[in-house]
Amino acid sequence: MALLLKSAKGPPPARDATQLLEAQADLWSQRPGCRTRRLQIQCTAALLRWAISQKLLPVQWAPPPDLSTIIGRSRESRVVTTPIAVPDILAIVQAIPDPRWRLAFQLLSAFGLRPEELQHLQLRQGRLWCTYEKVASRGKTKPRPLRLLPCDQWAMEWRLLETFDPAKLPPMRAGFSSDSFSRYLLRREQWQHLRQQYEAEGEKLVLYSCRHGYAHRAHVICDLPPKVVAAAMGHSVQTHLAADSRWCGDDVVDDAFSKAAQRLTGMTP
Repeated sequence: MALLLKSAKGPPPARDATQLLEAQADLWSQRPGCRTRRLQIQCTAALLRWAISQKLLPVQWAPPPDLSTIIGRSRESRVVTTPIAVPDILAIVQAIPDPRWRLAFQLLSAFGLRPEELQHLQLRQGRLWCTYEKVASRGKTKPRPLRLLPCDQWAMEWRLLETFDPAKLPPMRAGFSSDSFSRYLLRREQWQHLRQQYEAEGEKLVLYSCRHGYAHRAHVICDLPPKVVAAAMGHSVQTHLAADSRWCGDDVVDDAFSKAAQRLTGMTP
């Protein structure tokens, strides 16, 4: 509110909503699109709309419907979290001394789980199910059976279905599984070493890299269609495509075209 009053008073004093919002944006002129600038402008616009609805301000103080030009776009390039490679999965499993956290990491990697889903697993007639229901803008996820990828022989050798017992997992507070697990991994030397390797290549290794790795292998190695992989991972096709397309480099595209040519012609191009 102090920033709002400061911007309104000027100098020069704001005479309408656009001038006021632009004055707000000037407070973060070197950081267009940043979260603080966006929230300040959005909250100011909401306050102006409320004041008009209560007849505390005249209609000329109505903010423009599109605030994007005032908020601006960030100049900072985001570091994209990337899929973890299979050799790195196996190295981390070997390096985790606590069997509870080791099992948790194996489940994340083998089934492409969200960290929070570790607390929502149960066996049903010989299959492992995830009962977690995530509420998002596109709706709520449904319980789903979990599936190992046909290409992941290493995951099959872990015999996770035959030995699964929720009591063998580490204690994690509901809603904070990702934080707890991330803190544990940050204390592991092997995880720190791998993070540095990924960062040196312009990538970012995080706990969700296990889930990204599952999606990547499902497409690149198993050649499964997006709608199938999205259903297996418990999210929408739109979400799946938005995430997975970021890792689709020229090598992946070339390989996919080569495989398609072989399937259609039976000949090596």
